[in-house]
Amino acid sequence: MQKRIKVLCERDIPVRLFLVCLGNVILGFGNAVCLKTGLGADPLNVLYQGIAAACRMPEGTASLMAAAVMLTVTFFLDRRQLGVGTLVAPFFFSFGIDWGMKIVREYMWFPVNYAMVLTGLCVISFGIAVSIYANFGKSSSDAMIFSLMHKTGLEYYKVRWGTDILYLALGVLLGGRITLATVIAVIVMGKIITFFVHLLEKTNIIENQERK
Repeated sequence: MQKRIKVLCERDIPVRLFLVCLGNVILGFGNAVCLKTGLGADPLNVLYQGIAAACRMPEGTASLMAAAVMLTVTFFLDRRQLGVGTLVAPFFFSFGIDWGMKIVREYMWFPVNYAMVLTGLCVISFGIAVSIYANFGKSSSDAMIFSLMHKTGLEYYKVRWGTDILYLALGVLLGGRITLATVIAVIVMGKIITFFVHLLEKTNIIENQERK
């Protein structure tokens, strides 16, 4: 039995790695869709804006600072959430967002912009769900969320509500910009991600997928 489990794990590694990469490309593309509406979306982006404004630095540098804090918290709470996916995620996310910014048109007029931002949020949620399902190392934000889940016993969407509200509050206090789309993202994304993860678990793409 031990030998069979080991073989299954080795066979799953390329699939898990592919899913992590795919999930982050989709996540980046969804962010690009939201950015093309001019409404914003992700509470993390508000935090990055706020840090950048307060510390007078580029948003890219601010995002690295925030990620370093999240990874440090995860390391002490539950380092099992870190892995290969944690290292490759930023590169494939960057590719996805650059790709999306090149091919997606701008939709700045109401109500098309709100329809597009909701579409973008669904795409983002699916990308995050694919990455979570891969279970091969999570992004800095999701790694921290899962470590908090294991410490508190709360469900994913509840912990995400808490972290998103925290990001939003800190971002606004530091000078980030909040929109209605950002508030919608806080409310709906946790539930949508959970829905997609449950759908993916039913596919059995990864045969020995761990259920938490």
